[in-house]
Amino acid sequence: MNRVPQKTTNQGRSLLLLAMTGAVLGGLVAWINPGGNAFVAWLGGTLLSISCLVCLFLVWKKMNGTRLLAICIGISVVLRILVGFGLTWSLPIWGHKEEPPRHGYIYLDAYRRDTDAWNLAQSGDSLTASFGEEFISDQYGGLLALSAGIYRLLSPDAHRPVLILLLTAFLPTLGIPFLWNAVRKRWNDKLANLSMWIYALYPESIILSSAQMREPFLIGLSTIAFWGVVEWRHNHRPALTALLLSLAGMAFFSSRAALAILALLVVWFWFDNLHPGIDQKWRRTGWIILGLCAVLAILFSLDWVINTARWDLYLMESSSGRIQFELDTIGMTWRVPFIVTYGLLQPVLPATLVYPTIPIMQSVNIYRAVGWYVMLPLLLFAFIALWRSKPVKDRGVMALFLGAIALWVLISSVRAGGDQWDNVRYRSIFLVWMAVAAAWAYLQTFEQRSAWLKRILLVEGVFILAFIQWYLSRYYRLGGRLPFWQMIALLVVVGVGIIGGGFIRDHFKKKHQKQ
Repeated sequence: MNRVPQKTTNQGRSLLLLAMTGAVLGGLVAWINPGGNAFVAWLGGTLLSISCLVCLFLVWKKMNGTRLLAICIGISVVLRILVGFGLTWSLPIWGHKEEPPRHGYIYLDAYRRDTDAWNLAQSGDSLTASFGEEFISDQYGGLLALSAGIYRLLSPDAHRPVLILLLTAFLPTLGIPFLWNAVRKRWNDKLANLSMWIYALYPESIILSSAQMREPFLIGLSTIAFWGVVEWRHNHRPALTALLLSLAGMAFFSSRAALAILALLVVWFWFDNLHPGIDQKWRRTGWIILGLCAVLAILFSLDWVINTARWDLYLMESSSGRIQFELDTIGMTWRVPFIVTYGLLQPVLPATLVYPTIPIMQSVNIYRAVGWYVMLPLLLFAFIALWRSKPVKDRGVMALFLGAIALWVLISSVRAGGDQWDNVRYRSIFLVWMAVAAAWAYLQTFEQRSAWLKRILLVEGVFILAFIQWYLSRYYRLGGRLPFWQMIALLVVVGVGIIGGGFIRDHFKKKHQKQ
């Protein structure tokens, strides 16, 4: 009697479990967006869910995934779907009385684009119409076309926005096994495990996945491209396929984001795969060519960045009376640096903790702010850790990552004028590199036995506490309040004292060890 191999049996059970899970998700779709026919809602949600889950399972197996990786993937999917479906259901009840939240959308852009997608799906026009000038809600057209295609195929009878949320939950999660496998091959298991958890749990990514936005697609596809660069050393064909498909996908959703990511990938590919194997002459030539390409790219995009930044800076100034007051105080010279710095701190944690607003939005904003205020000290410490890190080649790659992250975060702040929504979502497009750099920085604190992360956290803690008191006095008249710029000056003095004290302590400690 022939026995069925245990491996085949386990795989069959796994697929059955995935099918059952997909059916449950289809039921959630039918409950939240039943439309005219609940069975059509269930069937569309089930088919889309099963397709996504099976794809995740196959990629996990292909990457020789561990149980820990499977747990991380599962938690990522569950979190994103719970938050996305939960906000869609709760915003019309407890959200602001504005059009987007009344229809279950947390982003105005998502509301406009998704409404246009449903209109296009119902019109009978070709999906290529999304790339024309008729639909201004999507300047690139890719997400509009994809959404309209999903509605036309799986939800022809009613508008069911939660179907798109299945995709925005799936794509970033699909990047997790690629990230884990790439970091494991390029660095080590410890860094791979920590990187994937930071990537999976980063709050801004989860909130973005709860909306019909393009950033979740860009995050997931950029992670596949990240894997392609690492995989090139081991197997050229799958690496090239991953790079080409992911870059084409990113260009479909946002050509400008795709160009920025392509620039980073090219430099990293050169440095990691080509640079070590050629002589000094060709190395120098390669760097010259890359430098010229960078200059051309900057010149090509400079007008767009400046023009859009001017408009966004104007919107930022006009939308906040407090910002306008402070800008009038400091004059024209410091207007742009002030707004850009303000954008780097968005979402401002003290403000989100204190600002009087409805509970659901305050919870979302606190969640987003905590994520950035944990990530930022790790990225700042990573620059310090570079000087003592080994081996030298890893130091060069990490310096490249950190430089690219810093440049992109700065561009995002300039481009969005310090806005707490657009600025932050643009920044998150580089999440895979931020996750790896933050994980690397955290591990370096133990390898180098460095106290600098604690010092940076102390400076941040002082900043947060001071501004909490400032906002409490502003909104609730609790306690006295220093004038804004006097408080900034005091915080700078305290920060310099903490950092300077750290340098002095390290100097004497090193001197003592030599004796």
